[in-house]
Amino acid sequence: MQSLRGILNFTRTAELGSFAAAARELGISPVAVSQNISRLEQNLGVRLFARSTRALQLTPEGQAFLEQCKGPLAQLDAACKGVANDAQHASGKLRATIVSPVAFLYLIPLLPKFFARYPDIQLELELSEDSTSLIAKRFDIGIRVGALNDAAFVARPLGPLRLLICASPAYIAAHGTPQALSDLSTHTTLQLQITGQEQPTPFIVQTRTDGARSMQMVQTPARFICNDFRGLLQACLDGVGVAQLPQPLALLALREGRLKTLLPEHMLEGWQLFIHYPSRKQLPARVRAFVDFCVEHFGGHADLSADVSEFTV
Repeated sequence: MQSLRGILNFTRTAELGSFAAAARELGISPVAVSQNISRLEQNLGVRLFARSTRALQLTPEGQAFLEQCKGPLAQLDAACKGVANDAQHASGKLRATIVSPVAFLYLIPLLPKFFARYPDIQLELELSEDSTSLIAKRFDIGIRVGALNDAAFVARPLGPLRLLICASPAYIAAHGTPQALSDLSTHTTLQLQITGQEQPTPFIVQTRTDGARSMQMVQTPARFICNDFRGLLQACLDGVGVAQLPQPLALLALREGRLKTLLPEHMLEGWQLFIHYPSRKQLPARVRAFVDFCVEHFGGHADLSADVSEFTV
């Protein structure tokens, strides 16, 4: 760093013609400029300037060194300006990981609007329910259910997320309506397989004990296992079995009468959808742009908290 400081002091002095002029531009004293150049000369073992009380002239070695320094310094200056521009202008590659229902319902349909607003951003999107550290996979942003236990990221809430137990009218007509959680063991269930986990995710339900709510895992043998909620939704619509689905994903089918909710007293509530991004003040403009866009366009979306009680069997 000392050599770089000396080189910068040398080149500005050579181009401006005096220690005083270079000092004014660099915001230091003429004495400091002279001392920095003297240390550089000592390190190089060569005189760069011929000094006198009236003039300051480059030596032949100094002239040759100046020409060699111009190109690298120009590249460094361009690099600094490029980084500063990235901090102010939303551009470059943005790596995001999002739970698939949110991506297909809210983000992907809005991509034309997003790219029209931010034409210089390249979005690389992974659809996953995996809660692996965002840093480990070098993601800039993640949308997940629940706040990640990662101090390196800010968790900003987007809205509530309920999990509904659903079946099609055809399935209910053929197999009946479960009246209690224990009845699920006699029904065909459809379960989510989160990438990286050995076993499919059991139904996660809400129970009441002495007036207090708690979560409970319900283990049932699964007939169909899929790593994407959309696969579970389609199988559920086709009457294959009972599935636990995120409310926004099931809502349209519920409103159209193609699905019904079961065991409403065990509907899982209290979870939140969060957007996670690095917890630092100087965020790249592309990250700020994506976060603001998501909060603006689907943060607190009405489908996340819509009343579904009318769709119960």
